[in-house]
Amino acid sequence: MSNPIVVEQFIQASPEKVWQALTDKQLMKEWYFDIADFELKEGAVFNFYESEKKEYHHRGTVLEVIPNRKLKHTWTHPAHSKGSSDLTWELIPEGEGTKVRLTHEGLENFADAGPAFARENFAMGWDAIVHSNLKNYLYGVRKKTYHITIHAPADKVWNALFDPENYKKWTGAFGEGSYYSGEMKQGGRVHFLMPDGSGMYADVPFFQPHSLAVFKLIGEVKNFEEQPLEGRTAQLTGGFEQYHLSEENGKTHLKAEVDTAPEFVSFFDEAFPKALEKLKEIAES
Repeated sequence: MSNPIVVEQFIQASPEKVWQALTDKQLMKEWYFDIADFELKEGAVFNFYESEKKEYHHRGTVLEVIPNRKLKHTWTHPAHSKGSSDLTWELIPEGEGTKVRLTHEGLENFADAGPAFARENFAMGWDAIVHSNLKNYLYGVRKKTYHITIHAPADKVWNALFDPENYKKWTGAFGEGSYYSGEMKQGGRVHFLMPDGSGMYADVPFFQPHSLAVFKLIGEVKNFEEQPLEGRTAQLTGGFEQYHLSEENGKTHLKAEVDTAPEFVSFFDEAFPKALEKLKEIAES
């Protein structure tokens, strides 16, 4: 029996603006995938990969186009499965914005592809894409990336990142006395705090020691209490902060990615390089 994934998100933007983000391949590169051969016409076939390493080939055929209302296409993985599924984007005007509804059906047809293609993995991916990537893109949030190479193995870099005492040292670049509390583990919730009890709180959807940490930023903390999501905070919720570690020949390359609004870009561009240099100093000592 089919058990489709359905994800909905209200966005304070017109259907026309959301449609442009969904169908303009130059804009899609910013929040979705790089689909160089995408054409918005029924019968058009397109291909793309999930990363620059050409992993997980995707192929689709456009089935239905109703401008500013509906886009439907097939979704297949030719190198991994003989099966095919259907993906539908629907845009529904609602007040001063648009309800975006994504439906992915036919996932049971990928049973021959192995556990990497399990329904829960698709559900987690679409949740991030709709609730975070698309919404944040339309609200002006962009991903900033910072890199550093550290002459230390990945386990030492990981310890420098997340040991509570080390964390206080390198994050001082963002604010003197910063620290975290909560469950620094997959499935946990963490508060990133200043001494006065202000800060942000985040869920931890992925935490693989020495390799990858992903934080889904939710909202603000004031006086050590999580605050309701409203106003600009409600628009920005769901952004990600990620730390990718890759070790080679005793050195570790660290890539830090953070989703941020335009008003915070200059702050991060100044603070993040300083923070990473301090992190490097801790890990190499």
